Amino acid sequence: MAIRMIVTDMDGTLLDAKNGISDANRTALKEAAAKGVHVAIATGRMHLSALPYAKEIGVTAPIVSCNGALVKTTAGKELFASPIAPDVVREILDCMKVRGWYVQLYTDEGLFFCERDRRTCAYEKSAGIEGKVVGWDGLYALGTRVFKLLSISDRAEETAARAAEISRMFEGKVRAVRSKEKYVDIMAVGVSKAASIERLAASLGISLQEVLALGDSDNDCEMLAAAGIGVAMATGTPAAQEAADFLAENGAADGVARAVHAYVLEGK
Repeated sequence: MAIRMIVTDMDGTLLDAKNGISDANRTALKEAAAKGVHVAIATGRMHLSALPYAKEIGVTAPIVSCNGALVKTTAGKELFASPIAPDVVREILDCMKVRGWYVQLYTDEGLFFCERDRRTCAYEKSAGIEGKVVGWDGLYALGTRVFKLLSISDRAEETAARAAEISRMFEGKVRAVRSKEKYVDIMAVGVSKAASIERLAASLGISLQEVLALGDSDNDCEMLAAAGIGVAMATGTPAAQEAADFLAENGAADGVARAVHAYVLEGK
């Protein structure tokens, strides 16, 4: 079955170590779009952080952000959203505060931190956006929809255990998944890139079997498994590689371009 939609993760997949898109990756995606293939981004980042990259590669489909919790067009029109229940957000904040765990919130109005430290500064630089420091009281008082919370661990070996503990404590309320070496993403239960991509593809008259998905981390697993062709980066997590059909080099080695040429442009 021919591929009619390409969905790519950003960090560790489309982007190189300097958060750039290689000429080869950019060109391949634009060539696919020129052939009528829908090109989409599915990322753990917030919409505003993904938007410049979407415009750079000329995406033809809406942006799936916050791991699927929010889907908006590049023009800013919201298609569907799955925020975390406000009372659950407060419960998670209680958990983070008691344990001394770092947390930041992604909302309609931007990115919010308790305080600015090395982690906030590193994140802002990487994501290309500036967050707002509001303190614990400010986090509790946010009167807007929260699509994702991110907890950053101090050591990589803590990340999986933290995700598992959050999943256990808030079973049936949220989904916690590792998105980077030290990142634990927390979304409403049922939220995933795969779920939103399926819904988005259906709205375009496309089946999941006609989707090429590319990713590298645990938050990409469902997407890689559900797509007609799932391609994980060779530098990706074991779980992502297990979920995929094929492996490719990462963004720094033009892995996206290689996959697009192999499975779309050359029709293998």
